[in-house]
Amino acid sequence: MRVKLYPILVFCVVLLFEACQKKDVVLSTTANEVFWVTNHGADMPVWVKGNTASKVIILVVHGGPATGSYNFSDYETASLRKKYGVAFWDQRDAGSSSGNNNIGELSLPQMANDLNAVVKVLKYRYHNPSIFLYAHSFGGLVAAAYLETSNYQNDLKGWMEIDGAHNYPLTNSESKNALIDTGTAQIALGRHVSEWQEIVNYCKTHNPRKSFDASSQIEVYAHDAEAYMGIVPSTVNNQVFSPEDPSSLLVNYVKIFYTPGGSHFITSLQNLNYSKGMDAIKIPSLLLWGKYDFTVPASVGDDALKHLGSAYKKLIIYPHSGHRPMQGDTEALEDDMISFVEQFK
Repeated sequence: MRVKLYPILVFCVVLLFEACQKKDVVLSTTANEVFWVTNHGADMPVWVKGNTASKVIILVVHGGPATGSYNFSDYETASLRKKYGVAFWDQRDAGSSSGNNNIGELSLPQMANDLNAVVKVLKYRYHNPSIFLYAHSFGGLVAAAYLETSNYQNDLKGWMEIDGAHNYPLTNSESKNALIDTGTAQIALGRHVSEWQEIVNYCKTHNPRKSFDASSQIEVYAHDAEAYMGIVPSTVNNQVFSPEDPSSLLVNYVKIFYTPGGSHFITSLQNLNYSKGMDAIKIPSLLLWGKYDFTVPASVGDDALKHLGSAYKKLIIYPHSGHRPMQGDTEALEDDMISFVEQFK
């Protein structure tokens, strides 16, 4: 009996030894690899592309919820990928993420914990690189929750908030105000009068703070308004040859928007406000906003600038952009990001 067990014991010891070894990831100027981070029941893909040999990684914290990060992997981050490694992370219950059906436990503190796990894995795999966050839209809320938690920010060199919704009540009210103010001015100029009049009338008679339906409709109008101001509507740049799983995208979309747990999470966001805690954020902060963003207006960027405790904090407004300046002012945005990273890496 002992003779038969011996080879099995040796085999198990070998497996254990190999499992404990750190995988030697080779840094490259043309990295293109996918790995998964498992945390509290969620399996979240991370696609790393670009120049990891730079020892700098920019971690994309995508918007949404439910959408993924891979649509940033086209021209919107092309210059960044030449200079640095860019990590495209799909949040739990978003993009191509999978795992246990724990939608009822979805919360911002959990997502902040997920982000911490991803940062730790990136530091481990890529030989302790300098890490910067690239947080867009809803990602600004996730990043704020992360940065205000414990000492998480100590693992970063800096963060970039791009049209980020770190304060949902403020975002709702400022979106309504921006639509009324701009719409009134455009009507006076005789531009898209009927369209703007519909928007202004709705915003004047509906309070997005008291009705989730009103909040959702005003967000629809906010996207429409960009087109009336000459901003090309945002497009999704899904990559044909990417690790993205369309079936997972669909499943996660349904979970977020068509289940009781998802609905509870969406409505809970309406009262989340991380502005007051931003004085605890000390790392360098770069705030990047589109001038014609009616979804998360530039006044929300002013709010971040006011509350951040960072010794270095700067707000830049892009004149040809709405909610996605990475599309409207691509080169200018990336140049500003690169200058920021070079200064603080």
